[in-house]
Amino acid sequence: MASSLITMANLAADPGFNSRVQAAMVTAGLNVAAEIVGAQDTSAYQLRHQLAMAVLNDPAQYLSRFAWATAANVTIAGDIGLPVAIASSTAADPAAVTTASAHGLTSGQFAEISGHLANTVVNGTWPVTVTSATVFTVPVAGVAAGAVTGQVVLQPPDADIQFVVNSVWSDIAGVGVTT
Repeated sequence: MASSLITMANLAADPGFNSRVQAAMVTAGLNVAAEIVGAQDTSAYQLRHQLAMAVLNDPAQYLSRFAWATAANVTIAGDIGLPVAIASSTAADPAAVTTASAHGLTSGQFAEISGHLANTVVNGTWPVTVTSATVFTVPVAGVAAGAVTGQVVLQPPDADIQFVVNSVWSDIAGVGVTT
């Protein structure tokens, strides 16, 4: 249990994950702002719409709530891969990263690279292009050849992040909360 809380906390604080959650928040905010009352209760509509306007005006104010709610979701937790050690990286553009064992990634997935020394520009969360079972590229120009340091971890897909943000919208808006 403690390790899962640490994993959630690390994910909720990760800048790459936060950037992707914020994009999902803005997308959800635009969709909610365009809703009509329809079959919704008027109070629920107002709360959802107020949150949409607040998120669209200042997403940073709500990012932590959405990041934690998203990181705590079982689907998102299940999307995170096990760490794979980095064997080397290149100073090319795009930078190529070679892993010590099969990375299991597919092109278009997001991976977080951390702890890689020398070629530090590859550290962060990136969409990957797979070139072999142990090599992928990230869209950044490497600054130096990096040796055996760091790790790669598969990150949740954008579609899952968007789904979770959409699913927690009403809760964060306070719909159904009694005072």
